Amino acid sequence: MGKPQPQKVIKGTVLCLHGFAQNGPTFSAKASGIRKMLKKSGYHTVFINGPLKLTPADLPFEAASLGADDKGEDPNFRGWVHTSVEKFDIKPPFESIKEAYAEHGPFIGILGFSQGAGIVGLILNHINEISGCDKAAENLKFAIMYSSFLFKEKSVQSYYQQKIKLPTLHIFGELDTLVSSERSQALVDLCENATVFKHPGGHYVPNTKDLLKREVAWVESIVNPEGAQAETAPAPAKGQGKAKTAPAPKKPVESEAEKQKREEDELNKLADQVGKLGTA
Repeated sequence: MGKPQPQKVIKGTVLCLHGFAQNGPTFSAKASGIRKMLKKSGYHTVFINGPLKLTPADLPFEAASLGADDKGEDPNFRGWVHTSVEKFDIKPPFESIKEAYAEHGPFIGILGFSQGAGIVGLILNHINEISGCDKAAENLKFAIMYSSFLFKEKSVQSYYQQKIKLPTLHIFGELDTLVSSERSQALVDLCENATVFKHPGGHYVPNTKDLLKREVAWVESIVNPEGAQAETAPAPAKGQGKAKTAPAPKKPVESEAEKQKREEDELNKLADQVGKLGTA
């Protein structure tokens, strides 16, 4: 008999919120790239359904364009809030977040796309209250938002009064015609510890390998910064042994451009390490 394979350690669970007119399973399929890369790196993902069951009348486009067919089958289009001001209600998505925490929490990260990303930006500073968990904010280490934006409705503006301190990763397409880069940038500006990755596509979650590696490298740099530094640090030359520690020289003051370049280089090095984990 062969030796039993060691169980892979789960570093944490990531809550995933789909976009408008999607649902948990369809978003899991569309975001398969990041889902598999996170799994490979030791993160479990949970994809939940939005609370709104949308009808064709709720959709600003033909249902067939999103997978409905002529057989009359229910495509189960879901949303978090109605797009019309008259029907806008933030309570149902908050209830869904609370239920997700009760059933699947705690969460180390939250990931969202489009309207789901908008919900993520809305809840980060109020996660303890919304989730009903006193330690939700303490456990939460990062958020990833694709094609995100700020809601314009007056009823939720109080949720944006304070800057978001949680590390956030914002990814949006340069050809996105549904959510402009200006709308995405508005949420970026609300985040004190924001990192932005752009891709040359439109309104979707990109599955290009190089970008996925950078995304997971960013996650690792947040969750395990010491380990991330160890992965990118050069190994000592063979036979050298331990060297005596010399006093650290004073670091020159970095310009913002130099800091951004250094952080990008570190992420790229870590991304190379992530890429060596193989394919899911």
